[in-house]
Amino acid sequence: MLMSLIVAEDLVKKYGRVVAVDGLYLRVEEGSITGLIGPNGAGKTTTIKIVLGLLKPDKGRVGVFGQEPWDNPDLRELIGAVHEKAYFPSYQRALDYLERVCRIFGIPQGRAREVLGLVGLEDAHDRQIKALSAGMLQRFAIAHAIIHEPKLIVADEMTANLDPEGRSSLLDLVADINKNQKTTFLLSSHILPELSRVCNSVSIINRGKVYAAGKLSELYEKYAAGIIRINVENPERLAAEIKKLSYVENLKVDARGISVRTSKGREERLYEDAAKIAKKAHTRILGIETGSASLEELYRLVVTGEKGKG
Repeated sequence: MLMSLIVAEDLVKKYGRVVAVDGLYLRVEEGSITGLIGPNGAGKTTTIKIVLGLLKPDKGRVGVFGQEPWDNPDLRELIGAVHEKAYFPSYQRALDYLERVCRIFGIPQGRAREVLGLVGLEDAHDRQIKALSAGMLQRFAIAHAIIHEPKLIVADEMTANLDPEGRSSLLDLVADINKNQKTTFLLSSHILPELSRVCNSVSIINRGKVYAAGKLSELYEKYAAGIIRINVENPERLAAEIKKLSYVENLKVDARGISVRTSKGREERLYEDAAKIAKKAHTRILGIETGSASLEELYRLVVTGEKGKG
């Protein structure tokens, strides 16, 4: 039976009059890649800092490996951290710095070169840290986080400020580490499109509260059942007519198509009507898929509870 490496219950943290975390509940299961997803200002970073023991909650209970993280040095060997804005000694060479970290943890210095290879920076070992690109610096931050082979890595906005290719590459690295080293991850992010590729569980946070949490498959079944994705050449034109259908409960348009939630049992009817409407509107449907709501759409459905037409 898998254990919960992180358990937070009824957490509250205030900064003056601002309530950053408001009765938050969070669980991260051993071996998972769990996404803590929500917009900027939702309370993600404050939650991460509480989990890492950098902040003390005003109320509630948090356990990491069954221990209170606040001011607890015993947990440092079990956890690796990747911060949104990582700061390292800029004039040190990458390898020299990691060898210094090895000495601090009392592990063989050869581990420094090994982790640079694991994150694809074997050719950058002699570079000064300030000479690393944004993507390379994020990989270096992961090397720093995994060097002592922690059982848990907590990463706050790890893919922020990277281009789509850089984000994708970094998340592939996370998936590889999770698979090959059995490392558990808690990833905080407001950039959702790629996360569904690597996260098997999510906690959806907004205004300091977790609105829903669980395995992605279960959340899709609960909140996004009945959603049909229509990829079309002219989404706006098709959406204007589709939303008039009496059985359409919710509709969202983006650059590539529309996502439609129908009333129960009307999915087949939408397939037929969409084809007729597209022909009449002189636009071409490129594909129709059932149950393909994006993570952004799942977030919106959970937080807003939208039921009516969009």
